[in-house]
Amino acid sequence: MDTNERLIRAVQLAAAKLVSNADIDQLLDEVLAICVEAVGASGGTIYLHDDRSRRLVFHSVRPAEVRTKLPVQDIPDDFGVAGKVFHTRRSEISEFPEVPTASRTDFESATGVYLKTMLTSPLMMEGEIPIGVVQLINKKEGSFTDTDVAVLETVAAVCTMAVINSQLADEASRASTLLGMGKVSHDIGNLAAALFANISYAGMAVEAIQTSLSSQESELDGKRLADLSANLGGSLDDLKGVADRIVGYARLISDLSAGRPLRPNRTRGSLSAIIEAAAREVEGDCEQSGACLSLDLQEGAPDTCVDSQYMARIVQNLLGNSIKAIGEAPPGPSGSGKKAKGIVRVEYRFKRGRHILTVADNGPGMTREQVRAVLSGAGRSYWSKSSGSGWGIRIVLELAATHEGKVDVESEPGKGATFRLSFPHVDPETGCP
Repeated sequence: MDTNERLIRAVQLAAAKLVSNADIDQLLDEVLAICVEAVGASGGTIYLHDDRSRRLVFHSVRPAEVRTKLPVQDIPDDFGVAGKVFHTRRSEISEFPEVPTASRTDFESATGVYLKTMLTSPLMMEGEIPIGVVQLINKKEGSFTDTDVAVLETVAAVCTMAVINSQLADEASRASTLLGMGKVSHDIGNLAAALFANISYAGMAVEAIQTSLSSQESELDGKRLADLSANLGGSLDDLKGVADRIVGYARLISDLSAGRPLRPNRTRGSLSAIIEAAAREVEGDCEQSGACLSLDLQEGAPDTCVDSQYMARIVQNLLGNSIKAIGEAPPGPSGSGKKAKGIVRVEYRFKRGRHILTVADNGPGMTREQVRAVLSGAGRSYWSKSSGSGWGIRIVLELAATHEGKVDVESEPGKGATFRLSFPHVDPETGCP
């Protein structure tokens, strides 16, 4: 393969990385492989620059087995040839004469790779600040030439764009995650406030009982003491429920943010009761958005095995999505400038062995492309005032999957949106842990 063919092939491969979904380390491994092949080198290394520490941070090496033998990985950004090339933004060819074994460098002694020639080039686009350095060693045939420099600089520029794209995508993903975590953190804050309120009430009940027990002015009022005891028992039950939910939310956040498989705690439960309780908790938000919440929940449906925390989160995320949509509803047709009354409808049915949850609204709706994006997990709210990260919908998809659920969306612009989730029935007598 001649130089022109190698250049064309290398640029084609590098250009393909512009739309790569690989993580940054995998991408850099692939980029280094392209650079090595482009100039016929035997191996090489890639460093990315860290502005805060002013160091060139090691990321990839070829041959791969050398990685564990490297005596030094990260280096100051003004160290050696790599530092020089980074700061001057000019590629450099280095030749190394053969030396006795005792005079070999630490790198050569540790890895068993003996340097003969080296080509170092900045990872950069023309006119921009370098993001790092690529060093290639020991050309397989002859020495590195100015033509190799031109080839590597061309390939490195394209690869730099791919790396920057990957970094931007990673930053966008982290930002999206933080937005989603902020929403869930807000929910946890509300639960913590409820826990504190229950603790305060229980404390008042305990104090009243203690006062009654220590009173010497009259005998204990049995009925009053019984009422206080009952109230205290109810408060403690509420405390346990809220504490369990806080622990569940914390676990969910931890698993989602770390990318770990979700761990549903499936127990016997009534989906109708779970859905109603979850919907009632956000009823105030619905009213504030100017919408009416309508519940149509089938009674008498059989209990199933369900993680009540996951199901409540599904309901509340879908309701949150509808509430945002209602906030963006256009003015009514009368021309008065007033919005039509927003309606969010929650329906639950048990049919033919499946539990079906439907959440619908009369908001602005979505296009077919937007619906496809939602179902692929890449969707977000598309409304101008309430644009979001899409994290809430992704959570719905992931939580539904833990219960073998199917998610369908029906929507058209101007006609609202309907989310329908279907879950197979699991006999709690045999299916719950």
